[in-house]
Amino acid sequence: MEPLDDKPKTIVVSILGITPFYKLAKEKYEALHPNTTIQFKEFTSGAMLSASEVEKYIKSTTTEVLSGKGADLFAFTTVELPIDKYVNKGAFENVEDWMKRDAGFDHQQYLMNIMEGSKMNGGLYIMPVEFYLEALYGDEDGLKNAGLTIDDKNWTWNQFAEMNKQLKGKNGSTYSMNFLPPDAMINNLVSDNYNRLIDVASGKASFDSPFFTELLMEVKQMYDDKELSGDAAAQFSKSLLSYSLMTSPSDYLVRLAAYFKNGKVYQKPHAADQQSGVSFLVTNQIAMNAHSEVKRDAWEFMKFLLSEEMQSYPHQTGFSLNKAVNEKAIDDVKKNGVDKDVGAKGGGAVVKVTDENLDALRDMLSEASSRNVGYETTVQQIIAEEVKAFFAGQKSAEAVAKLIQNRVTTYLNE
Repeated sequence: MEPLDDKPKTIVVSILGITPFYKLAKEKYEALHPNTTIQFKEFTSGAMLSASEVEKYIKSTTTEVLSGKGADLFAFTTVELPIDKYVNKGAFENVEDWMKRDAGFDHQQYLMNIMEGSKMNGGLYIMPVEFYLEALYGDEDGLKNAGLTIDDKNWTWNQFAEMNKQLKGKNGSTYSMNFLPPDAMINNLVSDNYNRLIDVASGKASFDSPFFTELLMEVKQMYDDKELSGDAAAQFSKSLLSYSLMTSPSDYLVRLAAYFKNGKVYQKPHAADQQSGVSFLVTNQIAMNAHSEVKRDAWEFMKFLLSEEMQSYPHQTGFSLNKAVNEKAIDDVKKNGVDKDVGAKGGGAVVKVTDENLDALRDMLSEASSRNVGYETTVQQIIAEEVKAFFAGQKSAEAVAKLIQNRVTTYLNE
């Protein structure tokens, strides 16, 4: 790879609003590269956005991305954008090519499993910067008393549904799982069956198929039968499993102690034809404009965001892509106990900082491979909006499936 030259450069970064992380990245990077200016093109300066402003942001970013004339880099932090559309239209550079060409990019330093799990259309078009783990916290004693053993490395959503039926009313628990509303549950299943429901290459969707209407009815049945609850206030004592995100080693340990007396973490189930793997959710990511004229420098800045120096930023809100940073956070917990701010959420539960618990977290970080695209795709935002009427009993599964099919088809062919 050609070395950086000394000519003056400006790297334009499009972002919703400059976060402290990116502000610090600009300062540090410009100090290291005096000939380079990082220029932010922001949409808002931190105020909460109204629904119409969000729409305006999505529209203006989409126009900019698809024109090919926009910023050099696009940082995606909070608002859900139609990232799948950007990738399908070839708007972003495949940064995997840069990783391969750059002898200075040491794959050993990073969680390449997160990169691998973030590929779309066979390439890495959006580089993850930080992420959350996604899991089910379980009541190990309650599950044992109910005569159930979970092989979470191999369990599918179908097995999960069967388990719900077995569990119902056993051991005094009302639900087998809480904290997951029906629209999020259906989007989990859509995420796992994405290729079956959408053929990106041909722009065809299959939401008006019996497969999807049956999926809707099965999910509704689980909530109607009180096997699942979307109620965040549902008592843990009424549930044997709780869906949860994890944001740090402290957060993981506090939840482990607070949810159940003898808590254990399980992988989220997966689709029958999908490979098993710990699920993760990306909270901060960045992409390079395929038409940028400063790609070499833009790649250097992207790489800098993954450096130990930047990933050690104290106000990161998730796990790091840099292995050394996660290992240091785990060592800190072992040495100093959990982070006081996070510990307060535990409501006084006794947090056990054991090697066994910390090794389980290390395994999850190195095995995470199943990316929950959540509401990252416009398709899933459409689903979340339309299924509400079905779950509220206002429309039939077929009527909702047809609406989703029409809206998704329009979107795919825009």
